Amino acid sequence: MAKRVIISGGGTGGHIFPAVAIANALKRLDPDTEILFVGANGRMEMEKVPAAGYKIIGLNIQGFQRKSLWKNILLPFKLLKSVLKARVIIREFKPDVAVGVGGYASGPLLYAAGQMNIPYLIQEQNSYAGITNKWLGKKARLICVAFEGMDKFFSRNKLLLTGNPIRKESVAIQDKKEEAYQFFGLSPEKKTILVTGGSLGAGTLNKSMLAGLENMISAGVQLIWQTGKYYYSGIKERVGEKFNGQIKILEFLNRMDLAYAAADVIISRAGAGTIAELCVIKKPVILVPSPNVAEDHQTKNASALVENDAALVVADNLAEKNLVTIALNLIADEKKCNQLSENIAKMALPNADEVIAKKVLEMATKSYPQKEKANISNLLKGDLGVENVYLIGIGGIGMSGLARYFHQRGRLVCGYDRTPTALTSSLIEEGIQVIFEDKIELIPSDFSTPSDSALIIYTPAIPKDSLILNYFRDKGFALKKRSEVLGIISKGMFTIAVGGTHGKTTTSSIVAHILKHSGYDCSAFLGGIATNYNTNVLFGKNNVVVVEADEYDRSFLTLHPDIALITSMDADHLDIYGDKAHLTESFKLFASQIKPGGKLIYRAGLPLENGKTYAADGIADIKAENVRIEKGSFVFDFKSDNGIIPNTELGIPGLHNVENAVAAIEIALLLGISTDKIKDALRAFRGVKRRFEYIVKTDKHIYIDDYAHHPEELRACITAVKSLYPNKKLTTIFQPHLFTRTRDFADGFAEVLDMTDELLMLDIYPARELPIPGVTSAMILEKMESKHTQLGKQEALEFVKNQQPELLLTVGAGDIDTLVEPLKNVLQNA
Repeated sequence: MAKRVIISGGGTGGHIFPAVAIANALKRLDPDTEILFVGANGRMEMEKVPAAGYKIIGLNIQGFQRKSLWKNILLPFKLLKSVLKARVIIREFKPDVAVGVGGYASGPLLYAAGQMNIPYLIQEQNSYAGITNKWLGKKARLICVAFEGMDKFFSRNKLLLTGNPIRKESVAIQDKKEEAYQFFGLSPEKKTILVTGGSLGAGTLNKSMLAGLENMISAGVQLIWQTGKYYYSGIKERVGEKFNGQIKILEFLNRMDLAYAAADVIISRAGAGTIAELCVIKKPVILVPSPNVAEDHQTKNASALVENDAALVVADNLAEKNLVTIALNLIADEKKCNQLSENIAKMALPNADEVIAKKVLEMATKSYPQKEKANISNLLKGDLGVENVYLIGIGGIGMSGLARYFHQRGRLVCGYDRTPTALTSSLIEEGIQVIFEDKIELIPSDFSTPSDSALIIYTPAIPKDSLILNYFRDKGFALKKRSEVLGIISKGMFTIAVGGTHGKTTTSSIVAHILKHSGYDCSAFLGGIATNYNTNVLFGKNNVVVVEADEYDRSFLTLHPDIALITSMDADHLDIYGDKAHLTESFKLFASQIKPGGKLIYRAGLPLENGKTYAADGIADIKAENVRIEKGSFVFDFKSDNGIIPNTELGIPGLHNVENAVAAIEIALLLGISTDKIKDALRAFRGVKRRFEYIVKTDKHIYIDDYAHHPEELRACITAVKSLYPNKKLTTIFQPHLFTRTRDFADGFAEVLDMTDELLMLDIYPARELPIPGVTSAMILEKMESKHTQLGKQEALEFVKNQQPELLLTVGAGDIDTLVEPLKNVLQNA
C-alpha cells in the first residue's frame, strides 16, 4: 500500500524550497508515496508548490503581527477555523505521517495531527527554535535540526542533526562559470558580487546597494542583484540603463545555480535554507541578518557561522553605511576569501532531504523506532556499556574533569590536546593517555569502529578541521559535547549549578568545599583546580553534585538544577551572543530550567525574578554585614531568613569573595548544614588555582596570580589587592584574552587598569580567534589616562628581574600562566 504524507508550512522560499526538496526525495526513495501539501492562502506556497508538481490545500491563517497589534484581533478565530479545517483534511487524506517545515500553516496542521494520533516530524531550520515549534516539539516523534545545541529547546532523545534540505539544482554549479557569465551578460575578466535578499526581497540590502553603487562600479566589480518582487520596479526605474553590462537587476533568480556559479562573493540575508545552500556551494559570504523575524533567529543562524569563521556579518542597522565597503575589501582579499570558503564548506550537510525523507518513510510504516541508538544517559548513570572514552580537547579544565571522572570509574580514557600543560601532565601521571599531535594514526585501536561502548566527547574550542574530530565524525561515532555529557551525568542527581560570567568557579568551589568539609558530601565538576583538593573533580558517596554552569556556547542549557545560583550577567562572549540582550535571554532560560520545587539564588541587581537575592553590601535577601579585615583576613556577619552567622572568617581575600561566600552559605543552610560546620569550612577554604592565588608571600615580595579576563573581574581582583596592601606599589602584568573581547570592552579595560600603579601589557591571546584588523593591546593603552608599557612575555620577565616589584599581580586567561613559575623563581631567588 502506498504511503501517504502531508507536508505543511511555507510563507517564504526559505520554508517552501526545503519542503519541496523533502517531497522530491520521498518520490525518489518511494515513487508510490502520495504527498499532499497544506499551506496558507495568499502566501507564496500556493503558487510555488503546484509549479513543483504537487497538490496543495490552503488554510486561512496568518502570523502574529508584531508591528500592528490591532491586526491580531481575528487571529484566534482564524487559528481555530484553521485547526478545524486541518482536521477535515486529515480525515479525508488519511495520512500515515505529517511533516512540518515552519510557516503559518504548520502549527494548525501539526496540532490537529497530534490530536488525531497521526505521528509527525518537525524540520526545524534555525539555530533558535520559535515558540510554535517548541510547543509542537513536545508531541513530535522526531525533530530534524540543522544546528548543534538544539537540546536546549527540544528533548535530546528526539533530535536528529540532518542539516537543511536544499534545492539540488541550485547548488549544482560545477563547470558552469562560463555559462553563467553568458547567461547574465557579464565579463569573465571582472569580479562578481551576488546580492540576494530572498524571494520577497530585503529593503536593507537594496538600500545598501543603491548607496554604494557608484563605489562598486568604480572598483570594477560586477553585480547580480535579486531585488525581490516588492522592490524590483522601483529599483529598476531608479537605476535605469546607466550601468548596463556591469549590473544585472532581477526580481527573482530562476537560475540560482548560475548566479552562485558566477559569484566571487555573496551578500545575503541569514535564512536557514539560504545558509544551507551557501555551505554547499563553498563561496565567501557576507550575511546581513534580518532583525524583523521571530526570535531574531537570523542573527542566531549567522552566529553559528561566525563562530566557525565561516562568514562575515554586518548588522542590519549598519549595512547602508558599511556593507559595500566591507564587500569590496573582501573581494580584494583573496586569502580571506579562501579562508571563508574553506570554513563554510566544513559546515555543509548536503543530503538532508534524503535523510529526512528516510525518517518520514520509517514513521509512515507505523513502526517508528523510538530508540535507534543506545541510551547514553542510562549507560553513564550505571556505567553499563561505556568502556572507552576519548576526549578531543582533553587539556581543557572542564574536559579534564570528565576524563578524571571516567578514569576513576575504571574506564579506558584517552584524548588529544594541542599543547602539553601542567594539567595534561597531571592526567598522564594519573594513567590517562594524552597525545599532542592531530594524527589519526595515534588514536588507539580501541576506537577503530563505532560501538555503543565508545563515548567521544569534544569541546567547541576544537577547530572544525581537526583530523581526529573528523575521523570520529566520518566513522559514524556518536559525538557529545562536554556540556551534554555533564547534563547527562547530573540528570538523575540532586544538582547545584553555579553560573555567571564571572565568579562561578570560586563560588562553586566554595559550595563544594563546605559540603565536603562538613561531612555532608557531594560530587563536583569545577572550572578550576580547588587548592584544598588539588583537583577539579570531586567524588562523593551521596546523590548530590555541584557543577559549574558555563554560559559559553549556551552550554549551561543542558542542565536542570535543583538549586541554581547566578553570580553575574555582565556582557561577555559577544562573539557568540552578539549583544548583551541575547546573553541575558540565555541566563533567563537557564534560570527557568530549575526543577519543580527548586531554588534560585542570584546576585542583587540582576534582571531575574522568582528567587532570593544576595550581596556583600546593600539591599538583598541574603547579605554580609560589618565586613572588615582582621589580621589579614576578611571577616563578616552573615544574615538571611535562614539564619545569622556572626564573625564569619573567609580563608581567601576580597570583597567579591565575601559575596561569593554569602551565596554559598545560603545553599549550605538550605541543605541543613550547621552554622558551626559552615564557619569551620570557610575558614579552611584555600581557594582555586589562578583565582587570587598567592605564588610568593614573603616580607620582600607579594606575588598574586589571577584568571581575571573581563573588566569586572579585573576590578574585583585589583580592588582586593589594593585593600589588602594599600601602602604598596602595585605592578600588574595583563594579557588580554580574545580579539573580540578586547574590541568590545577596550574602554572598560582601560578604566580598570588605570587603578594599578604600573602596568605591563602583553599581546592579545587569540585562543579560538583570528586577528581583527586594528585590534591590539595598544587599543587599551591608548584609552588609559596614565602611561604604561607594552612588552612581550620575555621582556616582562626581564623587567621583574631588574625592578623586583614588592607587589606583583599577573592576570589573564590565556597562556600568561606559563610566566608564573619563572616569575616565582625570579622573586624567590632575588
